[in-house]
Amino acid sequence: MRALVTGEVGFIGSHTVDRLLEEGYEVRVLDNLDPKVYPKGRPGYIAKEVEFVEGDVRNKEDIKRALWGVDVVVHQAAYQN
Repeated sequence: MRALVTGEVGFIGSHTVDRLLEEGYEVRVLDNLDPKVYPKGRPGYIAKEVEFVEGDVRNKEDIKRALWGVDVVVHQAAYQN
């Protein structure tokens, strides 16, 4: 089974990914790595086993690309100001 986690870089999303990996899922993540929140880019704590898709849940093409071949979605993306 392949899971897509949106907003994986955040606290809840990153722990969700860890749990899905423990349960045997293949995991793809979609995150926009907003530079206001992540000025250094992709954090080092993102699991190496995940397929990382940089994109935005508000962009139809990014969503289509991220959803290809996915069985389940865990939506954790949120706007931070």
